[in-house]
Amino acid sequence: MRIPLLILGLFVAMGFARPVAAQGNNPTIADIQSNPNAFLKQVVTLSGAVGAVMDINEFLLDDGTGQIIVDAGPPWYQRISIPAGTPIRVAGKIDWMGPPGNRRGIELDACRIETPNQTLNIRDCAFNGPPPWAGGPNRSGRGGRP
Repeated sequence: MRIPLLILGLFVAMGFARPVAAQGNNPTIADIQSNPNAFLKQVVTLSGAVGAVMDINEFLLDDGTGQIIVDAGPPWYQRISIPAGTPIRVAGKIDWMGPPGNRRGIELDACRIETPNQTLNIRDCAFNGPPPWAGGPNRSGRGGRP
C-alpha cells in the first residue's frame, strides 16, 4: 500500500501528475495557460477579480495565478458592465481568440457571471446549440436587444 503512494508522490514531484485541486472544471488560470489544449472547449469555473476592462463585454479576470480575457457576448444582446476590482465567479468555455491561422491566445467565453450582487446568465452553460444572439441583432423572431 505504501509503494503506490510513494510512486504517486514521485509523479507529483516530477510534474507528471497534478494535485487533485488543479483538476476538474475548477482549474486556475495558470493551469489553463500552461496547457491550453487540455482545456479547449471545456466548460470551467474560474474565480477572481475583474482586472482591466478591455472593451464592452470584455475584461481581464485575475485569479492571482494569471489573467485571462472573459468574453461576455455581444454588447447589443446584453451589455455587461462590472467595475474593475469586483470579485466574480465566471463559468464558461475555454476557446481560442481570433480566427484559424491568426490565433492570439485563449479566452473564456462566459455563460454565467456571478458578482456579490447579481448573477448574469449569458447563455446555456452546456453550450448546446447556437447562442441566443446567433443570427445578429436584426434576426427574425426575437429581434435584437439594444
